[in-house]
Amino acid sequence: MQPFKKNTREAFANFLRAKYEAYTHTSTVTSYPYYLTIDPSDACQLLCPTCPTGKENAGRRASQLDSIRRSRRSQMKPELFDSLIDELGPYLFLVMFYNWGEPLLNKQLPRYIQKAHAYDIETEIHSNLSLKLSQQQIDELLSSGLDTLTGSIDGFTQEAYEVHRVGGDIELVKRNLEALAKSRDRLGLDTRIVYKMLIFRHNEHEVEAAQKYCKDIGISFVREDAAVNDESWLPSYREGEAPSANRMIATDFKGFIEFADWARDYFLEDEQSNSWMPHVLDDDDTFPKHCSWHYGVSVVTGGGPVSPCCATAKERDDFGRVTPGQVSFADVWNNENYRHARGLSAKNNQDETTGVETLCDHCIFPRAIQHLYSVHDIRVITAFHRDFKGTEPALEAGFRFMNTIRYGRLAHRLLQRGKINLPLFLLTRNDNEQDMSAFIQFYEEHLLNEMTPFDRAAGTQELILS
Repeated sequence: MQPFKKNTREAFANFLRAKYEAYTHTSTVTSYPYYLTIDPSDACQLLCPTCPTGKENAGRRASQLDSIRRSRRSQMKPELFDSLIDELGPYLFLVMFYNWGEPLLNKQLPRYIQKAHAYDIETEIHSNLSLKLSQQQIDELLSSGLDTLTGSIDGFTQEAYEVHRVGGDIELVKRNLEALAKSRDRLGLDTRIVYKMLIFRHNEHEVEAAQKYCKDIGISFVREDAAVNDESWLPSYREGEAPSANRMIATDFKGFIEFADWARDYFLEDEQSNSWMPHVLDDDDTFPKHCSWHYGVSVVTGGGPVSPCCATAKERDDFGRVTPGQVSFADVWNNENYRHARGLSAKNNQDETTGVETLCDHCIFPRAIQHLYSVHDIRVITAFHRDFKGTEPALEAGFRFMNTIRYGRLAHRLLQRGKINLPLFLLTRNDNEQDMSAFIQFYEEHLLNEMTPFDRAAGTQELILS
């Protein structure tokens, strides 16, 4: 994983402030998110049976709709996107242009990516790619500055593919992939194009053919274990396993153990015990009692609703709505829903939002989902050291604390030896109370009184009004 492109002091200072506010369980925050999911379109043309949008589409088509998750599905309009990025752009390291819909249904998507790119924000989309794309559309998409395009393609032949990607056309998908790869090479771009395949019983025999295809046309192939609720869909190597929504996490544990065996030997010369070993991802006791979706990460759907996290698909669970010129993201970010949700994690919670109840009061998601995109934190940390080492003593010390908090004592040695891409940073976290307390004390002594992102936003608004 490469460091993020972002290289402005205000973005890194906001990252540390967001971490400080999370560790201190602050209810009303003064930091903005540093990662953002935006749904350019919360509608989709497919009927995938494991997706809330696909199931709703299938129910509508069969006139057997059991529930409506979103009464109004829409595409994000330019004025909404512009208001979001103009407000959050200086602080964002990553924008993921996808969630519950098909992003390429929004014809404005290349413009949105281009604007995010102007803020040095890394961008990625996930698409089913089962829709007609003209050469002009492909060139515009790739030329926008897009960093990663992942095709969600769960098969190689139509017979296997359409079991999950219901309503899709695998040959159309392949034509689009080939056109994208050729255009990328012709334009001299380095956009990463990925063929992602969720593995089920009905498609596991096609992995090798898909891998060869990707090698032939010059794109990446990624296989991934799916969250399977139907036992008959479990691939043969998972036979007998209880269907589980947390299978991907279990897979990570295996990878962690394999890495741990290697790392123990690698550091044997200067580590005589296992005390350096970080805690594994789902060890509940090692997580700070907060959810990163309430601090550093957020989700905005097509029409402007702000969801509490990427795993919620129903409008009744939304926390608010951004309305250009009327309701800013900051207004929603500190409304009573968010303040209440943040207060749930406080040890001595004195709830100032009496009568408020949200999905978070009864959260069903594991902590790996609550901290899903924290895997990218190492990319922020290494980007800071790339651009500011030796020039910002207070921030540099703050990021040293963050290294220890997030990854344990092993992190500094690995960074010194250039081992940025190791699975450790993807599969583990440390976050122990002692390290967090040291960071909090340092932050309050050296960084707390700096101008906040919200102060800057208020100052900009005053200038506009005057």
